Amino acid sequence: MKKLLVLLLFQAALIPCALHAQTFNLETQREPVVSLDGLWRFHTGDNPAWSSPAFDDSNWLLLRSDKSWSEQGYKDYGGFAWYRFTVAVPGGKNWSVFLGPMESGYQLFVDGHLIGSCGAIQNFRVYAASSHAFAMPTAASGPHTFHFAIRAWHSPVWAMYAPGGFFGSSYFGDSRLIAQRAATERSLRWNTLVDEYTYAVLGTLVGLVVLVLFFIRREEREYLWFALLLLANAIDIGLTISRLLAQLPIPVLDFIDGSVESAALFAALAFFSIVLRVPRSRIWWIVAGLLLVNPITVFLYVFTITSVGIASLLSTLSVIPATIWILVTLLKRALQRDKDALILLVPTLLWQGFPFIDNILLITWQLGWQRWALRWGFPLLRKPFVLMPDAAVGTIFIFALLLFLIRRFSLARREEERLSREFEAAHNVQTLLIPSNPPATPGFSVETVYLPATEVGGDFFHIQPGKDGSLLIVSGDVSGKGLKAAMTVSAIIGALRNEPCRQPATVLANLNRILHGHITGFATCTAALIRADGSLTLANAGNLAPYLNGKELAIEPGLPLGILANTTYAETTHHLSPGDRLTFVSDGVVEATNPQRELFGFDRTQSISTQPAAAIASAAQTHGQQDDISVIAITMHPQAAVVTA
Repeated sequence: MKKLLVLLLFQAALIPCALHAQTFNLETQREPVVSLDGLWRFHTGDNPAWSSPAFDDSNWLLLRSDKSWSEQGYKDYGGFAWYRFTVAVPGGKNWSVFLGPMESGYQLFVDGHLIGSCGAIQNFRVYAASSHAFAMPTAASGPHTFHFAIRAWHSPVWAMYAPGGFFGSSYFGDSRLIAQRAATERSLRWNTLVDEYTYAVLGTLVGLVVLVLFFIRREEREYLWFALLLLANAIDIGLTISRLLAQLPIPVLDFIDGSVESAALFAALAFFSIVLRVPRSRIWWIVAGLLLVNPITVFLYVFTITSVGIASLLSTLSVIPATIWILVTLLKRALQRDKDALILLVPTLLWQGFPFIDNILLITWQLGWQRWALRWGFPLLRKPFVLMPDAAVGTIFIFALLLFLIRRFSLARREEERLSREFEAAHNVQTLLIPSNPPATPGFSVETVYLPATEVGGDFFHIQPGKDGSLLIVSGDVSGKGLKAAMTVSAIIGALRNEPCRQPATVLANLNRILHGHITGFATCTAALIRADGSLTLANAGNLAPYLNGKELAIEPGLPLGILANTTYAETTHHLSPGDRLTFVSDGVVEATNPQRELFGFDRTQSISTQPAAAIASAAQTHGQQDDISVIAITMHPQAAVVTA
């Protein structure tokens, strides 16, 4: 058994030595495919008889099939034209033809029979610029000569701008190999769009990220406009790619493209006006309004009101002012040494510079001032993929603006942290100035509640018992919000603590002199003095009247503090009996608003004015607090203990 296994292994080792490598023969084993690049018969005009294989085309001109007729003596020609050529093949194969790209459309005849078409005939609204493969109707059983006739149509509307006829390589051969050629051609065509595709994807992703930043910081609208700018640019690139790879109606594409381009430029105008702190003047709005003209110009050539050239010229003229405004404003601010402008200057000049040059070239072409270029473009790279300047500078612009916004976000965050620390300090100071527990008030029961809408509030109150058993109450509200209002409150409380007089009218007059000229807004205020015998003296400076036992007291009105110097205030007198309840509320109670935009109002406030101060404040806060809420409730009772809330 062991001897048998050894013998088998020995024979297996000898088998490879008996095999021979395959010999490849370039003469007999060539792939059945041939290039059709060369001279084809060509004739302008249209005649159905030209599709017949029997037609004599010997007197037709010869044009190269891989170059447009526009390059071969038929510049700006639009209309019908025919190509003719023949292909001799051996039998026993399934054959196909692959025709290179052509603008507009054509019909393919083989041996006098129509076998297919590409694009549209006599329709300037549909655009096609893609290669196409056609299978021959039958497999030849023996050697055969195929007679090809191509009826090509090039719209006169686009003849000035787009090349006429075929302008790429064509092939004929075995159907399997032609299918591979077609796939390769599509891959190569996509390769020319890699930069645009990448730019669009990058713009979309960054635009969505910046849009999220806007939702985080809704008050900073530059994030919104930059996101819309990037997303509109991505859509515009997508339209360009679809124009090259698909057969779509040109007016629809032009209208959407014009709308998207105008939206992108409007977003750019809004973005730069915010980050450069430039007010939106009348010129800004005129420039923005001209952008509306861009998509509308499509209808001028659709309804044959004007030529495509005039419509295109008007479209270009409508967008150039926006580009000029951005560049001029940026340069002016940069010359003023504005940091943001200096950071944005170079990337924006690159980003807007190329479209600006393109627009100038297009305008001068339309006006006939030059005929050497419609666009200014040259590939920066050809391998491993094509990279055009517009995609390159667009990518640089995205990254530069993204870094700019990240820096801006970081600075804003630092500023927020600084303000937060300042607000916290102001809150601590305000807590000391307006304590939650009022001082001891013999003979009176006092309740106070203070609910600021933010960290610091603009409401204030001061309660000062007197040695004679009287009680001085000063309650008010400072206009504005934030730190300025809090600082004004601090100044008022400081002044009240040093005020020697207790007469309400004098207290208000002295406060008015202190505040006039030192605050930007004003302050409303009510001063009340309750003596031990129950007599009540009130003076008012534009503040809400207090409530006595659930009824609003009638008081003399007065001008708010800080508006006019040397203002005098009238006094009103009332009388309190033991058990009477006097309630002061700020406008934050009356103006509380629920989600249905319904105010808490005076009627509700009056109806609950006899309730504890905490209940009044809670009711207003639950309804929907919009402003600072302060409530002071005083009950006259000779033996009352001090109650705090």
